[in-house]
Amino acid sequence: MIVMNVKEKIKGFWKAYKKNWLWINIGNCMGLTFMNWLLFFIGVINLVIPILLTVFYPFAIFLAYYGRISKHQKIISKIVLIGCGGYGFGIIMWIFLGYVLIAAPWAPLRVLVLDAVLRGRILLLLMVTCCVIAGYIMYRVGKKREWRLPSIY
Repeated sequence: MIVMNVKEKIKGFWKAYKKNWLWINIGNCMGLTFMNWLLFFIGVINLVIPILLTVFYPFAIFLAYYGRISKHQKIISKIVLIGCGGYGFGIIMWIFLGYVLIAAPWAPLRVLVLDAVLRGRILLLLMVTCCVIAGYIMYRVGKKREWRLPSIY
């Protein structure tokens, strides 16, 4: 009997959260902005962090809200999957491949790439290549899923 009551409370909480997610995130944004500026004025964090979070967190909330009510959800899903997903997955691939091929002491290209400038150029080209490949992989994943993002609601 008590377990059922807890499960009902949890379901009720998530139902209320789904209905009021925008207001909860706006409150979270205000609290996070206040806390970051307070930490800056105390001297704990650098000025860049409060400025970036003050600008980008409300922008992210706006994009999430617009993405849920927009008529152009399929286009937004394509941009998010290919652009953001490809970039994130590409950076992970780049870090792994850059270490395995160039930066590790046992890497096969370490002997060939002794010049730091040449190594930097190869790493930059490797990053672009990895992001393009990851974007193509995310394109194929999105096409297979018919451009539906994973839904938590």
